[in-house]
Amino acid sequence: MSRSSFVLAHVSDLHVSTFGDTFHDRARIVKRSVHLADADSSRYEEKWSEAGWRVLHQRGARPARLALIDPEGYAHAVPSTRESGGIVDPVERAAAKACRLEARRANTLAQAVPSDGALRTLQQATPKNSNVRLLRAVRYVEESDADAVIITGDITDDGDGYELVEAAFQRWKDKGRLFAIPGNHDLYLFPLAGSGRPRPTSDIKRAAWKAFAARIGLHIEPCGAWFNVMADGEVAFIGLDSCARPQRRFFRHNGAIGPEQIEYMRGVAETPEWKGARHRLVALHHHVVPLPHGVGRRAPSEIGMRLDDARTVAEVFNEIGATLVMHGHRHISEERQPAGVDFRLLASPSLTLGCRSGDAPSFWRVEMGKNVHAERVRLPIEAVEQENDPGTDDMSAGPADE
Repeated sequence: MSRSSFVLAHVSDLHVSTFGDTFHDRARIVKRSVHLADADSSRYEEKWSEAGWRVLHQRGARPARLALIDPEGYAHAVPSTRESGGIVDPVERAAAKACRLEARRANTLAQAVPSDGALRTLQQATPKNSNVRLLRAVRYVEESDADAVIITGDITDDGDGYELVEAAFQRWKDKGRLFAIPGNHDLYLFPLAGSGRPRPTSDIKRAAWKAFAARIGLHIEPCGAWFNVMADGEVAFIGLDSCARPQRRFFRHNGAIGPEQIEYMRGVAETPEWKGARHRLVALHHHVVPLPHGVGRRAPSEIGMRLDDARTVAEVFNEIGATLVMHGHRHISEERQPAGVDFRLLASPSLTLGCRSGDAPSFWRVEMGKNVHAERVRLPIEAVEQENDPGTDDMSAGPADE
């Protein structure tokens, strides 16, 4: 490296999804049929198709019944004239919705990342779309001149969209400097009534995470953790799966590191690479210390959200000589050194949804030389577009037929 310090960008909670909608903004959830649609050609005739989308008309149905089918085979509701901004023809309404969704689909954006101008246009129309927000946010991560990027979980909103993350962080992926650990959204289930989304299983979600980890070059140990050394041995890095324990109940997203990963950390701590590193980092998704929303505010509820073995894990971090612990999960930006331990904590908010304090999305630029300097980098308002939200769009049309 030409400079004496190593720069790491710590980002978290991207919440990308098939169409850029998130469980955090349920008013704009893209409602699809839970199961693949019945599109038997003997019962339906095709009225329009593009990019794998189809508008089908049920033969002989009076009044006319249309079905909008996405490239994966799930049905979407056709928006009303009011919801579509005055379009009278139902086929045109369905086609307009399909084009709007397709332009923000993770796979579409990943195959050809739009220019800055095109992204600005997409975001002006749908300011809260997490897929578009991610691509605009990464522009500022690039400007930070980071040597490596770590994503501390909730990479996806429900286990889909990893290909967009790879495309967004391509420059670091190509160098073997894109690191990630999974979060509860990536691995646990969200069986919310009325969401209308296809519902993946635990096995499907974990397989998707493992495939993504392999594509970015991470060697995941059987316990779920990984270890890497960077910056000519100056930086040693452990990544942990804080969702290693199976989900106990649908409504609980409590995490745990578990005994196997704890023993793995102790084993890593005995290696010359860990002992010889100036900076010894650990990344996980769940927090080890409860975080307040901001100055003067109480810590948020921990029901269904905490790391159940947090006390033990924090003790082990101290035991192995970790110097910096990074996490996400609660969408809060904070830097602290907890009482009674020797490591510093960096909590990163959502890079796409912002901070629960009300602050704009941000990430940490961590410069590691002789010392560590962590700088919070806030995204400018033009990249967030929180104002002038048009409210509803044709993504939030009523539930699709199941």
